[in-house]
Amino acid sequence: MAENPLGKKRSANRPEIWASGGQRPPFDLRALGRASLHLSRAGVAPFHAWAARGLRRAALNVKNGAGRIPAGKLGRAERFVPSHLRVAGWMKNLAATLSHASATADPDFKRGNALVAEIAPHLWDVREVMPELDPPPAEVGPVTLPEPKPADDPLASIRGEIGRMPEPDRPCGPDEPPAPPRPVAEGAIQVSGYLIGWGTTILALPYGLARALWLWVGGRDLKGIGAED
Repeated sequence: MAENPLGKKRSANRPEIWASGGQRPPFDLRALGRASLHLSRAGVAPFHAWAARGLRRAALNVKNGAGRIPAGKLGRAERFVPSHLRVAGWMKNLAATLSHASATADPDFKRGNALVAEIAPHLWDVREVMPELDPPPAEVGPVTLPEPKPADDPLASIRGEIGRMPEPDRPCGPDEPPAPPRPVAEGAIQVSGYLIGWGTTILALPYGLARALWLWVGGRDLKGIGAED
């Protein structure tokens, strides 16, 4: 076998004809399409994963009161503004949707499933949502008190005035955390993530095509890219 006059080292990933000369691997249109799709999925999935983790961290901060507007500053608009707990639940559901989008686009199924399992847990623990109640007090027998006579009741007129006064507005109770998504909502999250994952992959196909052509120009055989998908 003749020695390489240029003194270049042969690459272990390329055949001898490509390593010793300047020729490129044979152009295969099917391999180009498969490599473009694989590179598009590999480029889109990390962005969805990053957004899902960031949204879950933000949801935890909102749940703990970050950015909460006091009720006194809202005035009459308070009834139209959702509570910070409900907003945190919405953000967590959006994070779950993006995790399914990342799992759909990611060529590595194990990594995608691990991300879904990381984002899936509910923000509120069951023990936090349903606190333990104090035991009920012991039963006490009914006590019958004698009814006062009308003539002996000096506060009858005051009671009548109080009865005609309008009752003051009762303060609203503490915000209740939202319940975990039900099966229908969970299915909607999964379907939405599936559509977002494939939609962004299709939008990123020009990036995958450009990168595949760049690799082919550099002497990379595209038949080995995405063959396992």
